Amino acid sequence: MSIFDDLIRIDEDGNLSYNGWIEWDHFLIPNKPEWFREILRNLMALLGHCLNCTALDGCYLLDSNCPEQPLHEHCHCKKNNVSFSVVKKNSNAECAIEKFTEYVFKNNKDSKGKNKIFYALGYSIKDSEYLKNEYCRQALEQYLLGNYKLKNLDRRGQRLAIAINLKGTKFYSGWMLCPEGKIRNTTPFGGWIK
Repeated sequence: MSIFDDLIRIDEDGNLSYNGWIEWDHFLIPNKPEWFREILRNLMALLGHCLNCTALDGCYLLDSNCPEQPLHEHCHCKKNNVSFSVVKKNSNAECAIEKFTEYVFKNNKDSKGKNKIFYALGYSIKDSEYLKNEYCRQALEQYLLGNYKLKNLDRRGQRLAIAINLKGTKFYSGWMLCPEGKIRNTTPFGGWIK
């Protein structure tokens, strides 16, 4: 880690850019433990606080690639600067192996044809562990570079599209952004990169 990690980063095109990470903040919502966080989010909703806002609380995003504030009238959210070294230290990617064993490779009907993409690339259910690990490695790397696209934001959280490259074939995978830089895979194939 360099002293410059908190000042600059290298984008996907190899260009230097300002490292402007923020932590989304909606007061009174803890990041952990998850069960307590959900209880407080629901209590805050009863008091009129927005579940979309509280879902974002504690999430790390690039200031140049985050939802626009305010999210709504009377929004209580703010953005706090956070150093890249903290983002890098705390961030991790999770992908359940069942995304492959019980979804992609289950059968044609359940995978909605996604299994054909993986079979065409030479993968089978035996490769599920490798794919899970490769998805986590690539997605975390791309997230830390700021190479993600904002997708839907709702009461469950902010969805991200992150590019995955398997054997030279690139496509988007779907991820849910969680507090402290945790990203969780929601779908192995989220569409072709155009």
